[in-house]
Amino acid sequence: MFCVISQWSSSAEVDDQLISLTQSTFVPAVMALGAQSVHFVETGPNSIQVVTIYPDEQTANSARDKQEAVRAQASVEVPVTFLSEVRGQIFAQNM
Repeated sequence: MFCVISQWSSSAEVDDQLISLTQSTFVPAVMALGAQSVHFVETGPNSIQVVTIYPDEQTANSARDKQEAVRAQASVEVPVTFLSEVRGQIFAQNM
């Protein structure tokens, strides 16, 4: 499995409206790229990390361009700014 973790800043705190929009729009959009799971994590009052698990690196790489489009959409629809990402092979996990 392969993981992509993106870091975001927000000019607003996570609220019910943002959670609802994320669940109805961005979760399905990321899952449609071939992800096995995606987790939007509030890491501070104005910071969010998105942890996306793909079955393999090839799927993650194939999703990269479309993932950029989802990020651009998020930056327009909600008060967030993409900061950075890290990518890597998952080498251990609890199943």
